[in-house]
Amino acid sequence: MATILEVREGPGDAALPPSPAGRTSRLARWRTPAICAAIIVTCSIATAFNVYGNPVRFKDEGVYLAQAWAIPNLGALAHYTYWYDHPPLGWIQMSLWATVTDGWDRWNEQSTMAGREFMIVARVATSLLIYALGRRVGLRRSWAVIAVLVFLFSPLAMYYGRLTLLDNVAMPWVLASLVLAWSPRRAWGAGVGSALCFAVAVLTKETLLLLAPAIVLAIWSNYRRSNNRQFVWVAFGLVLAMSAALYPLYALIKSELTPGAGHVSLLGALDWQLSARKGSGSVFDASSDARTLVDSWLALDAWLPVGGLVAAALLVGDRRLRPIVLALAIQSAMLLRQGYLPSMYVVAMLPFCALAVAGLCDRMWTRTADGPATVPLRSDGRRRQRWRPAAAVAGSLAVVVFWCVAITVAGSGWSNTLEYQWTVDADASQRQVTAWLRDNVPHDANVVAEGEMWLDLHNAGFDGHGNIWVYKVDSDPEVTQRLGSWQAIDYLALSRVTLVSESKATMPMVFEALDHAEPVAEFGSANDAVVIMRVDP
Repeated sequence: MATILEVREGPGDAALPPSPAGRTSRLARWRTPAICAAIIVTCSIATAFNVYGNPVRFKDEGVYLAQAWAIPNLGALAHYTYWYDHPPLGWIQMSLWATVTDGWDRWNEQSTMAGREFMIVARVATSLLIYALGRRVGLRRSWAVIAVLVFLFSPLAMYYGRLTLLDNVAMPWVLASLVLAWSPRRAWGAGVGSALCFAVAVLTKETLLLLAPAIVLAIWSNYRRSNNRQFVWVAFGLVLAMSAALYPLYALIKSELTPGAGHVSLLGALDWQLSARKGSGSVFDASSDARTLVDSWLALDAWLPVGGLVAAALLVGDRRLRPIVLALAIQSAMLLRQGYLPSMYVVAMLPFCALAVAGLCDRMWTRTADGPATVPLRSDGRRRQRWRPAAAVAGSLAVVVFWCVAITVAGSGWSNTLEYQWTVDADASQRQVTAWLRDNVPHDANVVAEGEMWLDLHNAGFDGHGNIWVYKVDSDPEVTQRLGSWQAIDYLALSRVTLVSESKATMPMVFEALDHAEPVAEFGSANDAVVIMRVDP
């Protein structure tokens, strides 16, 4: 009857003002959509602003993008021989986006943007899922929003979030897997969806398999008292295993699962990744590559990664946040090994750092609606009960002090770095290299250049075998055989980083050509500089 009365109003009822409870109910219905819309708009603008020029393009960006371009244009998984360095699903997603949105033609002269445009979409999805996961693990709306803002405006997250990286494509899938694992309805389908999302993440960036224990812990924590827990566990395991098995199955069908003469292999690439690849050293060694990389992360932003790790350590006892703590613990432990440490490794840590910081603040902050009893202090008697309000107030004051210090100390650093990222065209020198080669070098010449230039040079007219990625000169037998010797190389366009980090031991033909080359142009400065050299045979 009450429902009927609410729907069928009498003539006199129309003049009555809506009740406060009704207004509150209508506002509550629109609150989440409004927050999500605000996140979408804010993230899109903040990420897209000057994404054309900053950061300077990264080596792996050009490789992933060229491989994505090869799918619709060459009918292959890569512009060179695909050798199982990564599962292909990441650049398949990039390729679908660029093909559907006509990105290959729209960004013909600046192909990097075809990938970075997709990174904006991925970053928006990541931000929305950080908010959703924050709500699923019990954070109040305000702190879930703060987790998004901390992630969004961290200069470290901004820098790597705009680069065309497989990690950026994979992270929305990881977070979606956790969101589904914490489904409040504990439905069987949510467990299956969690497995599918995590499988997509692993087939996008294989190293994220390390986060499997965090996903499993979330499933166990949420479903352990559910009547369908056994069905969920079986479905989760089967779906994840069958989906992930598609990658080795593809290699098996291609007769490229195991090493052999005359072909690449999945197990051979895995062996190279785990044992043959040069390590980065220890993060505790001040002269190691790993320490240099970590220092570069902290130079961009020390507050989010350090604050996230400290917060995670303090949240070990929180059951709902324990999967986030475990995800950070696993990734932190892997930092301590002395294997190869990729520069984009931090990408998968930052969303969890933001959630840990916001989660700790949420747990310490007084919940006025429920009273100050949310501070995790056990109280069996009235004496301890009297201390709980004081402890809650102390926790709230600690949160206020933390944010005051963070805004005061880190605020200026963040604002200066963000201003640089939003205003400086750091990539201009890379575009100048392509323009110079296009205007001054015959398009049928053999030009050996960095991988990030390959697609731009192809679109500029160097569309034959003469457009050569420097890494392939000495590592791809087909390219090495086609060139024959260093005398076949006409021009080199190499970064200062390559000139310093490589040698005749790693690139014999390239460095033999360098011994007989003279610089003709140089663009950029410091490590971002690119030197163009003409080879005199």
